Amino acid sequence: MTTRALALVVGAFLLVGCCLAAPLLVLTTVNDECALTPAVSTSSSQPNAGEWDAEQLANARTIVSVGAERRIPARGQIIALATAMQESGLHNIAGGDRDSIGLFQQRPSQGWGTPAQIRNPVYAAGKFYDKLATIRGWRTMPLTDAAQAVQGSAYPNAYAKWEDDATTLGQQLGAGPGSTPDCSTATAAMADPVARNPDGSWPEEPCSIRPDPTTGSGCLTPRTLHLVQQAKAAGFPKPRCYRVDDHGEHPKGRACDFMMTPGGEASGAPKARGDAMAAWAVANADRLGIKYVIWFRRIWTRSEGWYAYDNPVGNDDAYGWHTNHVHISVE
Repeated sequence: MTTRALALVVGAFLLVGCCLAAPLLVLTTVNDECALTPAVSTSSSQPNAGEWDAEQLANARTIVSVGAERRIPARGQIIALATAMQESGLHNIAGGDRDSIGLFQQRPSQGWGTPAQIRNPVYAAGKFYDKLATIRGWRTMPLTDAAQAVQGSAYPNAYAKWEDDATTLGQQLGAGPGSTPDCSTATAAMADPVARNPDGSWPEEPCSIRPDPTTGSGCLTPRTLHLVQQAKAAGFPKPRCYRVDDHGEHPKGRACDFMMTPGGEASGAPKARGDAMAAWAVANADRLGIKYVIWFRRIWTRSEGWYAYDNPVGNDDAYGWHTNHVHISVE
């Protein structure tokens, strides 16, 4: 086994290990590709070629997944991987040269986005692909030239040395258009389905379960109660569902918050547990009538999949950005 291959195996082992605190049933059935990407790294060190840790592999997976969702050919995904290897060592760096930020060291002052946007790996990868698509002939030009056309680096030939590693890692992660794992069709650890109308639509349900058993007040719809019961059976924490509010599904008895921490932002095992629950919810969306899921600055909907959450009504804290709880709303 080569050093690079061994490093990939070790990295994959670390990815599995970080999730051991999540429910065993979910971990043995839900692909880890369905989980979300890690928080911003404070490390600025670059690895030796081929030595990728769990965070780096997760960021690489995000780059490949975003490319696949956008139907970017494998060559484009490899160019993106090589660029991120050179710019950040596949770390989501909080800072860098001048005002550079993130995986691709993109600069707000050069129009790449706001600092918060660029720190989001999904957004950063998407902006890289947006620019790459405007480069005439990028599919046939040398990798380092294509990367340089996007980045405008002071070291235009530096990307070339990462081509072999990017190609190997891209192949390991299944680089190619449409290669993103379909979390909605995961078949194991499935929840018991709720009833549908003959035409496949969801029956209208009143908020008739009184009181809400998770809060002792208000009400839930039968479909929301079913979600609570199935989440409990899968080993996830008891949520809080109904609350008085002027917006959203909570006051309608159609949403629940599953806390991963008592209040602060999740990391380590609680973060892995939240990742596992978000993946479980998406995998069971059709069975449970799930409308959307919010977790760790991202939101999943049926029509768009996962994308950046802009926190339209929440506070600028762990609650508002949903970094301490998984929010699930049902139809």
